[in-house]
Parts: sequence; structure tokens; C-alpha cells
Amino acid sequence: MVEIADFVPHAPVPAEIVEEFRGRVPDELIEIWETYGYGTFAEGFLRIIDPKLYEAEVGDCIGKTQGDGIAIPIMVTGLGDLITWEPSRPGVTAIMYRLGDTQGLGTLKTFLTLTRVGGAAHLSRTLRWDLFPEAVAAHGELPYDQSFIFVPLLSLGGAEKVENLHKRETIPAIQVAVDLQGVIGH
Repeated sequence: MVEIADFVPHAPVPAEIVEEFRGRVPDELIEIWETYGYGTFAEGFLRIIDPKLYEAEVGDCIGKTQGDGIAIPIMVTGLGDLITWEPSRPGVTAIMYRLGDTQGLGTLKTFLTLTRVGGAAHLSRTLRWDLFPEAVAAHGELPYDQSFIFVPLLSLGGAEKVENLHKRETIPAIQVAVDLQGVIGH
């Protein structure tokens, strides 16, 4: 049983999404969908998302070029990163548009366990989340469909400071980052 103590539900996952993705994503994710639904955890930093919506809206922004080419969006971060399930690895990968880089996170079960046990230290080490709590303190909590985005983007000369983080809709923010910076191949 996957336990997420600080999960804040946003909406239930429709049965048709569960069935469409059963066998395509890890059993742990199916369990999360059925137990918790869509929502946030890890102090609001991680968000369980609708993979079908994200495939439709940002599928061309994923940049999966290695292995079997399959990368299914399953989460986003409060800093506009996309986390995908990649069955050819098998594991989860963070596409960090703000940094122009990717980060392997291990299996979904490992990532969730390390996030639960390691908390902020784990998120700092793997996803460079350190400015997120400061941004929440300065700008308030994020709605489910928003992330803190650097304005201007770091790749365009923006400074990595909390005052440069602004609340933006996550999907359009990913699209803009890719339009300006290009796809991050991995």
C-alpha cells in the first residue's frame, strides 16, 4: 500500500483513465489514483496529474528520444518540472525545464519512499526544490494547476531568486519554455 500522509486531493481520477493506463504505468500509480485521486503532496511541491491531458497538451514537449520513446506524464512539480514514467528504463524521470536538464528518479516506488522518508533533503538533492518553500512563504500556496516559474526564464538571463518566481498555469508554462529553449532530449 502506497501511503502519502500529506496528500491534498484535487479530484478523483475517472475510471476510464485508470483503465486506459492500467498496464502502461506502474501498479503503484494505479493504487494512488484509486486511493487518493489527483492532488498534491510533499508540502504541495508534487502533483499527481491527468496523463491524458498532459500527453495531449505537452506531449511534443517531452523530448523522449532514447529507449522505446515512451514517456507518460504522471506528475509535475511546483517549479514547472514534468515527471514522466518511462517503461523502457523502467523508472521516473524529471524534465526540469527551468534548468534545461533531466534527472532520473528511480522506480516510482523508490521515488515515493525516498520522498516520504527523506522529505526536503531528498527533494533538494533530486529536484533542486530549495526555492519552493521560500516562494510559498513569499507568494502564497499554489493552486493545483499552477507552478512557480522564473520570469524571465533562467535560460534567458533570469536570476535564480525567489522574487523572480511567479505563479503561472503549468501547461502553458511548459509550452512557453519549450518554445523559447527547445525540447530537452533524453
